[in-house]
Amino acid sequence: MKSALCFFAILCSVGAASAKCIPANEYIPFVGKATKPNSNGMIALGMYSRISPDGRFVLRSFSGDHLSAVTLMEIFKQPNGQKGARAYETDFDNEAFPVQGSWRFLVDIDGSHYLVKDIVTLQKDARKQFRGGITGFYTAAAEKPGASDQSIQIRTLSWPSERVGDQLEQGVGQLTNETIYVRKNPDKSYSKYDSFGPYYMCSNIQKTEGMTYSLPMISTDGTEFSALPQNPADRKVSMRVYKFGADNKSCEKSDDLNVATSKAIFAIAQNGKKAPVVFLSGSTVDNRPAYGIHLYDRDLKRTFFVGDRAKRVSADSFPGMTKDGRVVYGARWRDCEACPETLGYVITDFYQAEDVKRFKEQHPDQAKNFKQCITEEEVAKVEAEQSVLYGF
Repeated sequence: MKSALCFFAILCSVGAASAKCIPANEYIPFVGKATKPNSNGMIALGMYSRISPDGRFVLRSFSGDHLSAVTLMEIFKQPNGQKGARAYETDFDNEAFPVQGSWRFLVDIDGSHYLVKDIVTLQKDARKQFRGGITGFYTAAAEKPGASDQSIQIRTLSWPSERVGDQLEQGVGQLTNETIYVRKNPDKSYSKYDSFGPYYMCSNIQKTEGMTYSLPMISTDGTEFSALPQNPADRKVSMRVYKFGADNKSCEKSDDLNVATSKAIFAIAQNGKKAPVVFLSGSTVDNRPAYGIHLYDRDLKRTFFVGDRAKRVSADSFPGMTKDGRVVYGARWRDCEACPETLGYVITDFYQAEDVKRFKEQHPDQAKNFKQCITEEEVAKVEAEQSVLYGF
């Protein structure tokens, strides 16, 4: 009997260890060349940060005087056991972007697609795999579900722009999208073999939403996008979510965040629920103003503040979410008023955010599907899956 109890105690101990929660907030400082100040004395945080599904990489623009314009930042464990964020240089122009959902490719603004593995190992000497999709600034892309080596569909969505006189003006005109078809070759390289589009979008909802949108962002599965309509009939300035029509031209409004935000960036939909979105904005939490990173739960129709009040944090306007649900964003922070400023990335467990814990206490029925936390085991699983796709 005693042996049996010991056996079950061991099992319980193993189960508890495997279910260990990640930290509520983890702060990862820049290391190496990323810490060098620019000529103005400021260290560059970067802009337009895009987060990989496993939280290992961040693609950022405007990386500072000592690095290439666009760098691929890697969050890694240093020899001393502490995590840091180091930079790999690229030959990309500012506002390069990943193919969301898979992060199979990183894309320069001329449509050239590169493998993450090649950027890490070869940096600026990496060779493009192929060119395709919509080109230009503020483009976003996502890999559609169901890909195989012989058929990978990538949808690109453009920031609205059109030529007015001799100038190409952003924020003017219709959104457009295009889908390209890609296959893996016997030598493990990739090539584009077909494309459809570009298609002008959303004429069918012109009466309610207008024709001009800003801050568009595509969902990780390429079926939806978020955008801020500039001239909606209701005159309300708010970020909204739309579905792509089957004809690639029509749009259907599916959500309204009821707040003006920075880019609203999609997480990966899980367990039959709608994909939440994260963004930088202001709100009021516990009768106190809260400015920072928020998450909008599209099933509950509720916005949660996920920032950390314990530190003085100035967040980047491009947060992201991993496949396991971690919220990741660039930031400047101080541990105290007199403490030196540190730059890097913040990794937050949504379920351990104070606003979320309060909601679980006050609304147990609505929060019945909320977990206690994201576990180290869940993170390791996502990291292992994504490593296979990276190929290293």
